[in-house]
Amino acid sequence: MTSPKPSSDTMPALSPPIDSLGAPGVVTTYLRGPEKTPAAIRDALDPAQRKQFELEYRAALARAAETLDLEPVLTLVQRTWWVEAVMNLNPEMLDGVAADVHRVAEGDESVFADENP
Repeated sequence: MTSPKPSSDTMPALSPPIDSLGAPGVVTTYLRGPEKTPAAIRDALDPAQRKQFELEYRAALARAAETLDLEPVLTLVQRTWWVEAVMNLNPEMLDGVAADVHRVAEGDESVFADENP
């Protein structure tokens, strides 16, 4: 049995990229991220994170073998630890967070103001 090939009549049109201000344009921010595989994620982590990932991954695999449910393994790899790997490869993502933490520590509560009224 073969599946029908999508046609332009059934496929939605692609919208242009949106820039950081919400306007159509060229996307200028590129994040580096590993593939969502256990080996690629492990390789993108620092040694301490790598050890913790391997422990959690092996425990999730053992539970999956008992329950025959891979969902917790997939969640662990593709959501929890993939995000850590992306942040590890893109430390500049946390620069703004660190600045906000410092401002709050100094008593500046304007950090909590809603920027989008």
